[in-house]
Amino acid sequence: HHPGRTEAEAMKLDGYTVTDVKPWEAASGGKAVACAEAKCAASMKFDGKPGWYTLRVEYFDQNNGESKYQLFVNGQAVDGWTADLHLPTRKSDGTSSTRREISGIALRPGDEIRIEGAPDGKEVAALDYVEILPSR
Repeated sequence: HHPGRTEAEAMKLDGYTVTDVKPWEAASGGKAVACAEAKCAASMKFDGKPGWYTLRVEYFDQNNGESKYQLFVNGQAVDGWTADLHLPTRKSDGTSSTRREISGIALRPGDEIRIEGAPDGKEVAALDYVEILPSR
C-alpha cells in the first residue's frame, strides 16, 4: 500500500532469511530478514523512470551489537553506516526499528540496488524494507 516500497522479504536474498517480527505491527508486513552469516545481501531491480531519488532503508538497530550496512547501486557503494544507536531493546521490534535516508541517488530502469548487512554480536543486521521516492 506504499508506492515505491519493496519489502526485504520480497527482494533477492543472499544469506538473509525471512523472520517474523513480534509484535507483527512493528514491521511492515509483520516480517523482516535477518542475517546469521558473516555477511548477507538483499537486492532488487529498479523499475521506475530515470531520475534522482531518495532511498529509505528501514532496518532494526538492537542494543546488543553494531551491525554494519552498505548500499550499492550497480555495484558502486553509495552509502554505508553502523547500527550503533543506543535503543532500549535486544530484538527486532518497534523500539529498534530505524530508518536511513540517502538522497541524491541517480537511478535508471534495470539498475540493481543492493544492501549488504554484516551482523555483530547478537545483532542480526535485520532489514524491513526499502522505499524509493523521487527527490524533491
